Amino acid sequence: MGRPKKSEMGSITTRERLFNKALELFATKGFDAVSVRDITGALGLNEATLYIHYSNKLALLEAILQRLEKKLIEPGFKIPPPEFFRGQSTFDLTDYLIDGAKQFFGRADTETLLTWRMLMISQYRYESARRSVEEQLLNAPVRFFTEMLRRTQIAELIRQDIECESAGRIIAALFFDFSFRANLKEAWNEQSEDEFERLAEELRFFTRSLEV
Repeated sequence: MGRPKKSEMGSITTRERLFNKALELFATKGFDAVSVRDITGALGLNEATLYIHYSNKLALLEAILQRLEKKLIEPGFKIPPPEFFRGQSTFDLTDYLIDGAKQFFGRADTETLLTWRMLMISQYRYESARRSVEEQLLNAPVRFFTEMLRRTQIAELIRQDIECESAGRIIAALFFDFSFRANLKEAWNEQSEDEFERLAEELRFFTRSLEV
């Protein structure tokens, strides 16, 4: 067995370096504006190196989208059963949503933020990016909040006449608005803490209408 390449003897492999640099460039310049030469050249590598690890540039895009799903989306939407909600001596829907938001967005590191920016740029030209925006950023949150409200409804913690899917869409829209605004501020190196305060205020205003 041959000796490992020098770039793979450290804490980060050549494949990961290519991934990280591609994501950075895609998020700042757009997928179309970045060439294989741009990616490898920024790392001081030969173009052929990329094809050892990825079949082409589009395969890099697919790998980035898969990473987002496995890292953030899959572990991000888990709903406890109705028994969990019934067992709460005091339950505040707003506090529950805000705590969940802190945990969810707390996993949104630099890589995640760059991926979101790349999706905003690429969704109009690449079907895979469009599917990711629709499924991961739009549909999955609606399904999550709809089911969460149904379970709190079963536990008789919110009004029985609430149409859960419509209410879930409103909550998802508030979360999307927050993530978009916060990410935009991060991109311009501006403080975004006030955006979370705004989210909490808007959630509190809306959830009052759901109370029993």
